[in-house]
Amino acid sequence: MDIKYVIPSYKRANKFTDLTYKFIKDQDINLQDCYVFLRDDDPQLELYGMIPVNHIITDTKGIGATHDEITSYFDEGDYLVELDDDIKKIIDTDRKPITNFKEIVNTMFLKLEENKLSYGGTYSVPNPMFMSGAKEYTTDLRYMLGACRFRINRKDMIVETNFAEDFENCIIHYIRDGGILKNNWIAPVTKNYSAGGCDGSGRNIETEKADKQYLADKYPEYTTLFQRKNGRFDLRLKHKNKDKLKA
Repeated sequence: MDIKYVIPSYKRANKFTDLTYKFIKDQDINLQDCYVFLRDDDPQLELYGMIPVNHIITDTKGIGATHDEITSYFDEGDYLVELDDDIKKIIDTDRKPITNFKEIVNTMFLKLEENKLSYGGTYSVPNPMFMSGAKEYTTDLRYMLGACRFRINRKDMIVETNFAEDFENCIIHYIRDGGILKNNWIAPVTKNYSAGGCDGSGRNIETEKADKQYLADKYPEYTTLFQRKNGRFDLRLKHKNKDKLKA
């Protein structure tokens, strides 16, 4: 199975080296299959250049636009595993770090193909109590964090938001395919909202709210906007359809 591992990164060369790059090496993933998407104005390009992976340098800014750049760069139907640049580990329901990521990846793409789906992900919060209480796989509309996702590349899957692109990807792939594949028994452990990163520039309560309000207005059948106690606005996805996963 020809699988490409794709990591957007910005101004976090050392963090990428210490976290996701280490995770990739520990999982014995071929570095020739790894593509790091970088901005041409990144002051750390020289540091990134010392890391033995494929470097794709563009003038694209923002994680949503970078997602679209990735979609455009790869061929229709390519198998893509998209990872954040700050993944410490991926844990299972026993809170143990997984050691068989390549096997999990292969299984995810086989299940995507069997179920005629093109988008998959993991449980969003590394909380084994919640994870173990869920079915191993689901295909109804549920939120999946963009930190670790599995895509059969579709050129028409273009997003319009920067700070809600993970929600948007779930919605547009669900509408297109009638389902999205979620592995509820694994979850990435990351350093969200740390300095740098592709979505760091311009992210604040108001820009997040604007993007999420846009999705709530565009997809009222699938979303509800609400405000958390910390002041941030968020979306709830409305579960659609019962699971129809093939074994």
